[in-house]
Amino acid sequence: MMIHSAARLIEGRGKDLPDWYLVFPEGENELEGGPRYLVDRKAWTQVEARLIRRGIEVVVDYEHQTLSGGKAPAAGWAREWRYRDGVGIEARIDWTEEAAAYLASGEYRYYSPVFAVREADRRLVAIQSLALTNTPRTNNLKPLLAKLGAEMNREQEDDMNLREQLIAKLGLAGDASEEDIVAAVAAAGARREGAVVPAEVRAALGVESDDVSTVVASIHALKQETRTMVSREDFEALKAQIARRDAEDAVAAALAEGKITPDQRDWAAKYAQADPEGFATFVAKAPVVVPVDGLPGGGAGDGDDMDQVTLEVAKMMDITEEDIKKYGGVQ
Repeated sequence: MMIHSAARLIEGRGKDLPDWYLVFPEGENELEGGPRYLVDRKAWTQVEARLIRRGIEVVVDYEHQTLSGGKAPAAGWAREWRYRDGVGIEARIDWTEEAAAYLASGEYRYYSPVFAVREADRRLVAIQSLALTNTPRTNNLKPLLAKLGAEMNREQEDDMNLREQLIAKLGLAGDASEEDIVAAVAAAGARREGAVVPAEVRAALGVESDDVSTVVASIHALKQETRTMVSREDFEALKAQIARRDAEDAVAAALAEGKITPDQRDWAAKYAQADPEGFATFVAKAPVVVPVDGLPGGGAGDGDDMDQVTLEVAKMMDITEEDIKKYGGVQ
């Protein structure tokens, strides 16, 4: 990941200053004395995703003063961005009164963006800031290299490592798309009844459930994160929500089977969420401490409804009618 800047002439004077400015022309661009880089729809997808994720307006300063870490008054703000086919990436800039005066008098004539280029394909992937300048100096950008470059590399490496693991486990080609990955997981689940998603795939996704729909939903969540740069914290929250749901189901089943008592519900919920496999082993080995099958009307029956006595006893045990139907054998 390399950080660069390039200057462009500001057309118009005074009241004739445009609202929109072409910051990056479409196609292959070349820095003076530097490498070439590519601006296209694919590059714009990366740039736009980062702008949305950061959720802030891009500053236009004077002479790249923002990079120095000192006082850096704004000359304006790039409030909107767009991509026009055949043209490139444009920004709508609102200038301060001082900057507008400089531009009207011709004291400043160029603006210079600070941006990141991905080394793998030389595409533009991020915009850091803009600057009014008459003498662009790329040497001033060196301090930003470690800051922005390292951040971008970490984000892309995390996404690529997870993607590569999934592709390898599913036996797909290295250039497989997110749609290919989702289709492969769904196909694997459909090939056999009661299919179990391989443990390696679940581990790569970071989910406990082996339900195919849960894994596919997690892949879609990962795809959404890649497109919109959703934080890792949100993805971890999704995993926690899935773990809580699975724990609640496991505890309800244990109650309905009579393996735990109602006053053990809280303890069991914490156990099931912290160690799902351990809790499952406990339930399998634990004796029946509440004879649910002995309840009036309990166990498998010929009727469609449970009698009132069964419901009253189940209520005292904190077991719902739905729990009994799902786990207690009532059809």
